[in-house]
Amino acid sequence: MSQGQGGITLDELIAQADYLKRYIDSLQRTQLELLESINSIDSAKQAIETMKSGNKEMLVFIDRKGYLLAKVGGIIGDKVTVHLGLSYYAEVDLDSAIKILDKRKDEISKAAQDLNNELQKAASTYNQIVDILNQIQQAAARRQQGE
Repeated sequence: MSQGQGGITLDELIAQADYLKRYIDSLQRTQLELLESINSIDSAKQAIETMKSGNKEMLVFIDRKGYLLAKVGGIIGDKVTVHLGLSYYAEVDLDSAIKILDKRKDEISKAAQDLNNELQKAASTYNQIVDILNQIQQAAARRQQGE
């Protein structure tokens, strides 16, 4: 089909499929980051609950991947410093920290749901294009066999 007839060329269709594949990969990476953030918030809340229970000793990860743990003792369990966003932190009591973390988790969960919806739309469009490309390929193969 020619561009002037309102159609799309095969090269444009392939380019669109390639773009969507890269877009889907990007959305999936972002989705993974959001899920990791939610897991981190849950871990932070568990640590606060441990502190509230009066436990003055805790194992903490020294690095992000959990390769190194350290036992920390003498924890004073009435205040913690919570990340508020950007480069802002606040020292708050444990109950306030849980409220802040719950709010942040809700925000991230909403963003993850919105992203998931976008991912489903992009995957659906990508699958439609792949189906069209497969039909074109099958038609070309049938034409070659008929010659």
